[in-house]
Amino acid sequence: MNENALVEELQESGYVTVEQVARWRDAARLLAAFDAIGSEGAIAVVKVDGERTDGWRYTVVVSGGRLGAVFFRKDGPDLNALLREAISFYRAHMWSVRGD
Repeated sequence: MNENALVEELQESGYVTVEQVARWRDAARLLAAFDAIGSEGAIAVVKVDGERTDGWRYTVVVSGGRLGAVFFRKDGPDLNALLREAISFYRAHMWSVRGD
């Protein structure tokens, strides 16, 4: 079963909402940057914790590699915001971007 069919089946069954799919679709571009961070030897983690009852179900961590003792770890209710913040953190510490 391909991913589109799987997600459609889960939506029809009520396990996944259209809003959830849209949020994760937006996160996909940010996850590409996370993959690049991992390719450089750092650890890039996204945790989805269904046991949390405070609404802050996401944890994002960036550590290791050339970062040394410096790291990013934050919990929150908005995965995309956490990913943007983590990527900005890594960018500020490790990446030189044209125009800076």
